[in-house]
Amino acid sequence: MTKEYKFRLTEQDYARFAKMSEIENKYYSEGYQIIAGVDEAGRGPLAGPVFCAACILDPRKPIYGLNDSKKLTAKRRDYLFEEIKEKALTYKIVSVSLEEIENKNILGATKTGMIEAVLGLSLQPDLILIDAERLQDDRLPAQRSLKHGDAISNSIAAASVLAKVSRDNFMIAMDEIYPEYQFAKHKGYATADHYAAIEKYGICELHRLSFLHKLRLGKPKSQADVICIEQQDDHDSDVLKTNITSVSKGNSAENQVINHLINAGYKVLEQNFWLRPFGEIDLILQKDNRLCIVEVKSRQSSNYEEQAMIALDNNKKWRIKKLAEYYAISRKIDFNEMVFLLAACKLNSNNQIEKIKYHDF
Repeated sequence: MTKEYKFRLTEQDYARFAKMSEIENKYYSEGYQIIAGVDEAGRGPLAGPVFCAACILDPRKPIYGLNDSKKLTAKRRDYLFEEIKEKALTYKIVSVSLEEIENKNILGATKTGMIEAVLGLSLQPDLILIDAERLQDDRLPAQRSLKHGDAISNSIAAASVLAKVSRDNFMIAMDEIYPEYQFAKHKGYATADHYAAIEKYGICELHRLSFLHKLRLGKPKSQADVICIEQQDDHDSDVLKTNITSVSKGNSAENQVINHLINAGYKVLEQNFWLRPFGEIDLILQKDNRLCIVEVKSRQSSNYEEQAMIALDNNKKWRIKKLAEYYAISRKIDFNEMVFLLAACKLNSNNQIEKIKYHDF
């Protein structure tokens, strides 16, 4: 039987509460009436979203035991998490997606989450206290950036606990979906076990590609690899033959595009560069300081261009661009310009290219 956790306060906890109230008391004395603390959890891990929280504590309902969430035990954090939700005047917890992290970089994504958390409070503050950051948004009230704020302000410490426990709970839940990575154990941080799992299993939808440049992930995906995958997924022989034929057509078109671009002065760096779950880049070429990323779509129909454009949807474009950025940085490619081209190919009955139309994307 699990022993019930007993939350015990010490003289040190009471003394810390008084010390960490000095910041808020100072601003109350200056005329501010509603003060919110803002903090985040999860800027450093290799995987998972960032969680941001804003919290307005009730001065009439003190919460003893607060501190920088990283300095608290997991059990004490869990206890305080419930206390804060019960006693705070209002709070807001925001999860910032992997896409946002990759698009804006981790700092930009974190600031976006902090702004969303503040604006999501049911009671708007007239002052926000932030752990070591400044937020740029005209909708925000006055703000103060406090270095190590989660260790010197109860309001920021409360936000720190809300963000930390929320993120830890999310990663524990993700452990059920991706047990091979042991997210419940390390919460996505860069531990030896986590690196070993990435080396063995590759990455999953939770991993931050921009955090993994040093690992030089990804490799060419040969036709044999594709056929092997199709054999695992499709047990019907007719379907398998169709898939192999499709792969053969695709490779034929890619090789013809390669010849076309080589004649234009390009050098091939990679063909079929693949990294799960981002997918595949058909061709990576370079000419002088221009890096060229090409997605090849081949059709025999007269409206081949339209079909190629439809097949390259926004999600696929995003994945190709992020994978290309990762490739260039992780391989230390020297370039000044990166261009993305859709090569729409019109094939004849012998799978030879009759026309190639290039479109930027």
